[in-house]
Amino acid sequence: MNYTQSELLSSLASEYVLGTLRGPARHRFESLKVKDAKVQDAVQYWESQLNVMATSIKPIDPPARVWKKIELSLGFVSNSDDLTNPRVSNEIREQPSANKSWKVISGLAVAASFILSVMFYQFSTDFKSPNSVAVFANAEQQTLWSVDVRKDNLFIRSTQNLAKRPANDYELWIVPASGGAPISLGLLQQEGTFTLPKPRVFDEVEIAALAVSIEPKGGSPTGAPTEVLFTTQLALL
Repeated sequence: MNYTQSELLSSLASEYVLGTLRGPARHRFESLKVKDAKVQDAVQYWESQLNVMATSIKPIDPPARVWKKIELSLGFVSNSDDLTNPRVSNEIREQPSANKSWKVISGLAVAASFILSVMFYQFSTDFKSPNSVAVFANAEQQTLWSVDVRKDNLFIRSTQNLAKRPANDYELWIVPASGGAPISLGLLQQEGTFTLPKPRVFDEVEIAALAVSIEPKGGSPTGAPTEVLFTTQLALL
């Protein structure tokens, strides 16, 4: 099986994060994830997407009749029960049989498939192999950010080694080889994974290095780095 195919990798990574990839297939994928950076990127992408989904949806209590219909469809109640009764018990009135348990599992699988179908296209367009990469590290050589330079954006991961500065922002800069003024690429988040748009100038100038500065909230007030903390070079792939 060719795990380097983007569509296959997308499918396996999404199933892995959702928990629907099981048994030997899950063990093989976990072994591959330890050794392959592309697999790690795919897993991190799906984790970030699903985490955003989970935190952005406001909980809503469904009407009692909805719970009744769910119980009926899963086999927890019989057709003779009154579906119009607004009272819903917080306890399952009978222990589901093995057959009913399979109904529950099937329902979860359908829900997972729906999530995958909605998000798969976005993954296939966003998850691309980088053209070049850069890694920012501190004095102890601990990674702070990794930057994957792709066709249309910069895919950036911040690590737990980064010192959080709630009162400030970190800003990313291009240092032109010509000696010209640094060019801002945008603000860096202090945790998680995120993307920044890749400006046209990125491919138009010769880049000597990338730099990170510490700035007041909102970024540099002057259009130039206030205090440069880290620099690194791009590595072409």
